Amino acid sequence: MNNRKSKKKTNMVSWTNQILKIRPDQQYQNNLQVNVYGIFTAGSKPSDFNRRQKRFNRDINLANQIWNGGGMCNINFIPQPVFEMKTIIDATNLGFQAAMEGPVKGLIKKIKHKIGNPIGIYVVYTSGNDFAFSSDSTCPIGAGGVIIEDFRIRDGIPKFKLFGSIALSNRALNAPFTFAHEAGHVLLTELDKQPFNNIFRFNAIDPTGPFINPVTGKSDIAHSNLVGNLMAPVLPNITPTIDSLQLQKARMSKIFQNAIIK
Repeated sequence: MNNRKSKKKTNMVSWTNQILKIRPDQQYQNNLQVNVYGIFTAGSKPSDFNRRQKRFNRDINLANQIWNGGGMCNINFIPQPVFEMKTIIDATNLGFQAAMEGPVKGLIKKIKHKIGNPIGIYVVYTSGNDFAFSSDSTCPIGAGGVIIEDFRIRDGIPKFKLFGSIALSNRALNAPFTFAHEAGHVLLTELDKQPFNNIFRFNAIDPTGPFINPVTGKSDIAHSNLVGNLMAPVLPNITPTIDSLQLQKARMSKIFQNAIIK
């Protein structure tokens, strides 16, 4: 984020070259839930456990306000236990990719293993105000993506475990909808149906995008081009909006293990 701007996350899985089969009878449940686990690292704010718990609960409550507001989407983020770790992850020294593929991913895997690898979204609260400059010279305060495990093809249908992976800097404490935005990147991540050079790619693609930078003309498929939208590169000062296309796509996320009714 550049004062609330985040970047997309791309994961890649090697496999033999196949065209994936899509079942025509997919239906999705009305009420979808995803567990969220908070991980506070050394130097993350606030400094005491009670206020950290309040920050975590606030992030979850505001995300539910948007993603389940008025019952339109019925996506519920369920808070799970908060962990306090002595590990230091200073966002100042890390770019987006370095953070998500390095210490953030490593810490999430450590916590997952400790509690039995439950499916859900794992939020790492780092120290430092901003992540290091990205390629377009912005200073993100949050990053969201996915961790893919146990990828395989069965009867032409992809099977895998998908975990949400989010990192929030200290300055995100003053941008209360940052978690909701980064969770959107998790929910909107999709699998390319056909591999390229035997590589399957997972991309966060916003259905109301791509965002077109009015200055540079660059296209960003991970963000919305709608002003005031939750998934816009820069969040508004008031409660952001969400579009029906985003809700529809988010409900299909593989983060919901009970999403598909056969």
